[in-house]
Amino acid sequence: MGQRLTFSYTADVTSSANPELVVLQETCRALTRLRDEAAARSLAELVVRRYANLTRARDDEAKRSFFDFLVRAFAPDPAAVTAAIDAYRRAPDATTAHDLWAASEAPRLDLFRSINLADDGIHPLLTMRADALRLSDDTIAPVERDLAYLLSSWFNRGFLELRAIDWQTPAETLEKLIEYEAVHEIRGWDDLRRRLEHDRRCYGFFHPSLPAEPLIFVEIALVHGLATHIEAVIDAPVPNEDLADPEGTHPADTAIFYSITNCQTGLRGIPLGDFLLKQVTDELQRTVPSLRQFSTLSPVPGLRRWVDDEGIHVDLSADGLRRLTAEYLLHAKRGDEPQDSVARFHLRNGARLEQINVGGDPSPKGEAESYGVLVNYLYDPDQLAENHEAYINEFRVAHAPAVGALLDDERPNPTDS
Repeated sequence: MGQRLTFSYTADVTSSANPELVVLQETCRALTRLRDEAAARSLAELVVRRYANLTRARDDEAKRSFFDFLVRAFAPDPAAVTAAIDAYRRAPDATTAHDLWAASEAPRLDLFRSINLADDGIHPLLTMRADALRLSDDTIAPVERDLAYLLSSWFNRGFLELRAIDWQTPAETLEKLIEYEAVHEIRGWDDLRRRLEHDRRCYGFFHPSLPAEPLIFVEIALVHGLATHIEAVIDAPVPNEDLADPEGTHPADTAIFYSITNCQTGLRGIPLGDFLLKQVTDELQRTVPSLRQFSTLSPVPGLRRWVDDEGIHVDLSADGLRRLTAEYLLHAKRGDEPQDSVARFHLRNGARLEQINVGGDPSPKGEAESYGVLVNYLYDPDQLAENHEAYINEFRVAHAPAVGALLDDERPNPTDS
């Protein structure tokens, strides 16, 4: 016979007014005490259901209380940590270092590993980290950091599978593209089908725990020369010839990465996009040998917010917007790095800022974020390593001479490439 699960509920002082939360907390306590895997799986299922109830109720106050409970009730034992520190000081060797590491590891990690035993247990853990990030409270930061530590191990490159996504991909996955697309909205099934035609490519990373759901995906257009306007990419008519055929009349020479979407907020900060772009570029070089350059058509999401924060007067002429964008991308900083999040991502990967395109995205979102400006980041396989090293070590912003020439008083920090 299976092990009978019995445990009592002792209300936490901060949550006694919420019976649902009390049961969730005590189920977590019981889960960490069990050693029988079958019994632990049953309790893990209960934890998943109880947390899902808080999500359905949109009860952020209860979630905050739950995270606070995890910080207090599942913290490392101070006495054990102190003893391990003393032992390491007396004999600093591999054994005492390991013992110190083990004593310092919060029991929350074992709790999260146990929750992952449940069917589809990875989803609630992703939801928990997304919630902890959204609530953004220093007191619950240890929970978010522990989840990030585990998820970065479980979702490392060795476990991910690169898949091409096309019109023959199961509908369950295609629906996720429509749901998650965050850069340029997919306007229904006809729009999606256009993005998966023979002159387009779409790739995603998948994980065995979420086989039908992309973790991140990238949309690519096979074109001639740098694309400068998003409407010319997503609304272009389907060409009669196969642009991927090297024997064709006018095979494509450029791959434009026009949308990269992270589908799981709970994986924010885990560098899936870096790996995706590199592997997709390798795959495109192999399958479309006519390609000679690889570029993005990227938004500048922080431009207008920077202008408002700095109280900058904006010259809305084309030349004025080019100079404004160059100033922002080359000189506006968050610490030592560029202030713009998209710029940080591509520059860390070794791309260079190639071109500024005024009127590239006239959509309401594009106007609201960047006065409709889009930019090209060029991924030159021969320069990626050098640009990456220059950025990581010196925070130099690789950019084309034409971009630097937009500023009359160019400062020495950026580097012309």
